[in-house]
Amino acid sequence: MVIVEMNVTKREDLGKQANNKIRKSGLVPAVVYGKNKENVNISVDPKELKKLLSSTVARENSIISISIDGDKEKRKVLLKEAHLDTLTSAPLHLDFYEITDGEKLKLVCPLTFIGKPEGVKQGGVIQTLSNQISIECIPENIPNEIRIDISDLNIGDTLFVKDLPVEEGVTVLSNPESTTISVLAPRIVTEEVEAEEGEEGEEGEEAKEGEEAKEESDK
Repeated sequence: MVIVEMNVTKREDLGKQANNKIRKSGLVPAVVYGKNKENVNISVDPKELKKLLSSTVARENSIISISIDGDKEKRKVLLKEAHLDTLTSAPLHLDFYEITDGEKLKLVCPLTFIGKPEGVKQGGVIQTLSNQISIECIPENIPNEIRIDISDLNIGDTLFVKDLPVEEGVTVLSNPESTTISVLAPRIVTEEVEAEEGEEGEEGEEAKEGEEAKEESDK
């Protein structure tokens, strides 16, 4: 579990006009909510948040310890949703979920595949079908990621969700039979290419025959 710290500002004015005013000032309107907790409306510096979440320590599931207006009492939150501008991808509104100690949380955990499979060294091709899974755990056990060494995978091998190395205290909610990554035989890719080339060749022959027939009729 990784905890990063961030200062935020409480906002009193609500509504569309107030939110637009906050955005023009360079901040982003946000809300903090939680189980049996009163909602708190805040303003966040998007640059500071981006810097925190793009650091080498923090990741998607990092717990953020926020201090509202410099208050000594800090709240532990998770960034649950970021509403973005469809054109610029700039954040328009942020939703933070305040964590209660001991509460089980449902999260999406990223998968990080490490190493070069033996099958790839032999000419195989990696096929990644999923790079994340759904999990449930208490805040203390939140993994920032699940790292999987795929060096031993050979051609034809498949890694299922049930094969992932999950730490104690973490419950996997995703289908255990779902595929995360496979190493395909090179001939599968070759066959697809050859099939495409064959179709192009047939089309070329048909076009050529059509041209020859036209020349004969013109004579």
